Amino acid sequence: MRRVRSRGLWVGYLLMVGVCLAAFGFYLTEARRLVGANYTAMVTDLVRAQEDPDRLRLVLDSLLDSPDRIHLAQLNELIWRIPLRIQGLRNHLLRSDLAPARYTPYLEELTYVESRLPTLEQVIARVGIDNQLTPEEGRQLRELGMELEEALAWSYSELNELLHRASADQRRFMGRLTLAVAVLLLMLLVAIGGVLLMLHRLHDQRETMRHLSLTDQLTGLNNRRRLLQEAGQAFVRGERQGTPLALLLLDLDHFKQINDAYGHPLGDEVLIRFARLLEACARRMDVVARMGGEEFAILMPDSDIAAARRLAERILHAVRDMPLPSRAHAAGLTVSIGVAEAGENGDFERLYAQADRRLYRAKAQGRDRAEG
Repeated sequence: MRRVRSRGLWVGYLLMVGVCLAAFGFYLTEARRLVGANYTAMVTDLVRAQEDPDRLRLVLDSLLDSPDRIHLAQLNELIWRIPLRIQGLRNHLLRSDLAPARYTPYLEELTYVESRLPTLEQVIARVGIDNQLTPEEGRQLRELGMELEEALAWSYSELNELLHRASADQRRFMGRLTLAVAVLLLMLLVAIGGVLLMLHRLHDQRETMRHLSLTDQLTGLNNRRRLLQEAGQAFVRGERQGTPLALLLLDLDHFKQINDAYGHPLGDEVLIRFARLLEACARRMDVVARMGGEEFAILMPDSDIAAARRLAERILHAVRDMPLPSRAHAAGLTVSIGVAEAGENGDFERLYAQADRRLYRAKAQGRDRAEG
């Protein structure tokens, strides 16, 4: 159970790591896309607009050389399209995160271009009447065209440089922000991992303390407290399912003599060997416990008195054949056993008292025997 809970903690942590990494990957992808998209539309419109000054100059030159309707139509189309380009760029810049002070001079220049386009339109309207240019109209058209071409070229060039610098600045900022988010994410994962590790250790410590509180330190068997817990649950199951419950109380015969003759360390070794023998003889479902000193108990769920007696006989024979540590090999070891079965409406105190009386009867009748 403890391993399952610990595994669950770490599986949850790994899932959290996976979710965080997926979220960071999504953030990084979207951040790069949005940073690029923020300026892509402006740069695209600006690149298209930068064609207008060159085209304006070419059309004006052609018109001055040959004032025909084709060139007039081309110039009129430019006069119509240039304000649309300027308005599109103005809308992009006003919606961007650029400081207005950075682009206001260029918008003012473009606004001036817009104000001069009607004058250009008036000049070419007069040319369109007879497809003729007077020297004065030619001079005026050339000067106005150069003025507009230079204003457009300068404004678009400066805006292009501004947008590239702003895009580079934003990418650097997003790079630093991404690094900061990655560091924070890593710190979060480390903190969560640390908390999970602490919880894991606290859980292990709690389970260890619980195990120690229910375990005999010398033999590793269950102690009296654990036996009482298991007995309470066994009585509840027995009453609900109508199954029998038996108890064996065991006490090593003349164990004090082994301690006195060979010392307590050897006596402890004998107790450990006896504990292993009981575990080998009992079933997995049985609860083997050390009650204290040389007294032990075996709680047998779903077992009647006959099954308990059979187990007691096996233990008696096994103890007689159990090898003792080398120095006490000749001493020999026996055990006395009291066997009892829980009656109707009984409890563990009555069952224990009955087995205890039969244990003392076995001792009184010569030891190395089972009574029940």
